[in-house]
Amino acid sequence: MNKKLLFAIFCVLNLVMNAQENARNQENDIAEFQLEDGSSFKANSVNAVTKTINMGQLIVHNRISAFQYTTQAGEKTKEINSKDVKKIIYYNGDEISQIQEKIKVKTVDKKGGLSNDTAETFEYLLYDGKIKLYSSNVFECMGLNACYYTHSNFYIQKSGEPYTVLAVKQKSQFNSKMGSSIENIVDAFRAVAGDCSSFNQYLNSFEKEMMQEKHLDKTLQKEYQEIYKTTLQEVKKDREQTKRLFYIVGDKIQNRQAEIYIGIIKEYEKNCP
Repeated sequence: MNKKLLFAIFCVLNLVMNAQENARNQENDIAEFQLEDGSSFKANSVNAVTKTINMGQLIVHNRISAFQYTTQAGEKTKEINSKDVKKIIYYNGDEISQIQEKIKVKTVDKKGGLSNDTAETFEYLLYDGKIKLYSSNVFECMGLNACYYTHSNFYIQKSGEPYTVLAVKQKSQFNSKMGSSIENIVDAFRAVAGDCSSFNQYLNSFEKEMMQEKHLDKTLQKEYQEIYKTTLQEVKKDREQTKRLFYIVGDKIQNRQAEIYIGIIKEYEKNCP
């Protein structure tokens, strides 16, 4: 589906990015802010404030600049700068539902080298093991109120290391394909895993069989388009769900791609002490 058609659909749907963020946060009853200075506090009604980046007519929402919150019902909303926040733990009742952390990020090149520069971003923790997996969905907007899902960023971090590695191919915001490319997945895992011969042998096999012979990246791109089409059919009779189409699509595609990452992480856990 080309980009013009996607934008046309979105103008009809009038999907608003902030509504998506609020819908996600309303699932959580209480949040605990852990700050860089070592202190913490409990809050309600947490809402991320994203930094707006203009690219001509396009607006990209991804970077979190602040968090809005209240500490009790009926209280005036307060705001805290993201640079002062280390982690947010979201609770649904007594259970932890999500963890959002500030992470340091490096990128990897095809030679397996890591960037000298290190960026910071807030990401949701999807898997916590010998290698942690973080992720977030990226949306692109035409104007202020027509936004659609473009791709998911995935970051991997070996336990005890100070930084994560961006494990997807860096994607142009103007790419009309939906979902992320996993072209860099093997190089990213090599950079994170270090010297573990049995796991590196597994990566050699994965690269040869899945990436080169079975063209996994291209297969996933086709799956993402099918997820979009199927979801559109599922929600089109429900007005409220239709408004959240690309939020739902983004989560489904993110979950599908996360299966690939977690599968590789489990191989690392099985093969490396």
